[in-house]
Amino acid sequence: MSLTKFAKRGIATAWDLKARITPSAPRLTILYYHAVAADLAGDFDAQMAFLRRCANIVQADHSGPLDPVKPNVAVTFDDAFRSVRENALPALIRHGVPATIFVPTGWLGRRPGWTMETSGDRDEEVMSADEIAGLPTDIITLGSHTVTHPHLSRLAPGDIDAQLQESRQSLEALLGRTIDTLAFPYGDHDSSVVQRAAAAGYRYVYTVEPQAISAGDRAISRGRTAADPSDSLGLFALKSRGAYAVMPYFYRLKRRLRGRSD
Repeated sequence: MSLTKFAKRGIATAWDLKARITPSAPRLTILYYHAVAADLAGDFDAQMAFLRRCANIVQADHSGPLDPVKPNVAVTFDDAFRSVRENALPALIRHGVPATIFVPTGWLGRRPGWTMETSGDRDEEVMSADEIAGLPTDIITLGSHTVTHPHLSRLAPGDIDAQLQESRQSLEALLGRTIDTLAFPYGDHDSSVVQRAAAAGYRYVYTVEPQAISAGDRAISRGRTAADPSDSLGLFALKSRGAYAVMPYFYRLKRRLRGRSD
């Protein structure tokens, strides 16, 4: 474990302990994955079994009451990799864990052309249109991940609109149902991108910044916590309990203190 990961886990552990000693109102934690490699399918299965035993599992767009005792958790996947269908879907079905998959519609059935976040993802392919359409609707919800997986904040306004609208329209034509959720590629966005997403008809947009979401929170932007099948169950438990939601506050404090010392 790198020093940075070790420090993050230490901060999250301390925050988790504080939350257990001084309970607050229930919150929703949304986890996000990318690929699920075949050799980690068993680890992913164990994570889903843990959620079924220990958490109240809801959809990522849940805005109703939350369980006051158990952690409230939603599961999502970015990129719609074929390995999710092959190696994660059986565990989701087995343990009754609903999930949302965000689809980059311009890469269906192909190896993606964007820079992968981890070396283990480099051999991944995006599911084909038929595979996307064949996912079980009782367990899988689909959302947009744009057309080509760009950094949206770097695009011209018209190009942002095209990415948001065309991806949604393609999925709706394929599936025959409304698509109104979006995950930002790389988590990249600014206030203009969020406004344009709302104007394009998206009900919720998802970032990659950890957040503890309150019951009834209807803000369009929702943060998520990174999860990986390789996470130990101890680390996964911390993430699912929302302990990593403290990290954005820690980073802001760190930047503020660093600014004072300059």
